[in-house]
Amino acid sequence: MGRNALKDVNSLEGAEVVELRLDLFEDHVEDPLDVARRIRDSTSLPIIVTNRMNSEGGRFLGGEQERIQILMRCSDCADMIDIEMRAPLLHEVLRIAEKPVIISYHDFSGMPKSGEMRAILEKIKGAGADIAKIAVTPSNLKDNLEILSFLLEADMPLCMIAMGEVGRHIRAVAPIYGSVLTYGYVSDATAPGQMSVRDLRKSLRLLDPSFGKADP
Repeated sequence: MGRNALKDVNSLEGAEVVELRLDLFEDHVEDPLDVARRIRDSTSLPIIVTNRMNSEGGRFLGGEQERIQILMRCSDCADMIDIEMRAPLLHEVLRIAEKPVIISYHDFSGMPKSGEMRAILEKIKGAGADIAKIAVTPSNLKDNLEILSFLLEADMPLCMIAMGEVGRHIRAVAPIYGSVLTYGYVSDATAPGQMSVRDLRKSLRLLDPSFGKADP
């Protein structure tokens, strides 16, 4: 959730986790922490907070130090923090974080070769992530098969996202192959090929009838 976060929090039916995109807040929001607190008070769902850097699809206009300061202030209202693998202050965030950390990598123009993806995952793992998130842009169906195979071989909790129209269906298929998270939008898509929460949940239930059902 971003610019319409306070409105969207009332339309989360079907979601199991909320991602709060601080970089997408309206320009007139003077205190992101106030908004984060109001959202925390409005939902019992786990919250992931991120302040996405520009080079990985974010829209934060300030400096890097300010970006991280806002992220860490708002982490008090969250259950998990998402910080980019290529963030200059990654290790500072890991040093002071008091919540589980998702370390993420985004490629909006293509898909690294399998060896490069393994190296990315190893770097994320070595940094001490609780969850790795790798979002890439497949150009053909064979790339999608490589994404699913990569998921099956992962040796740590991994969220694998296929961005763009070619990989759109992988957003629903990836959890079956082990992706620990998948992302949908409430009112505005935040990444290419993203489904709405409603459509994503419907697709997941069609593919896996046990999805969303509590263990006996």
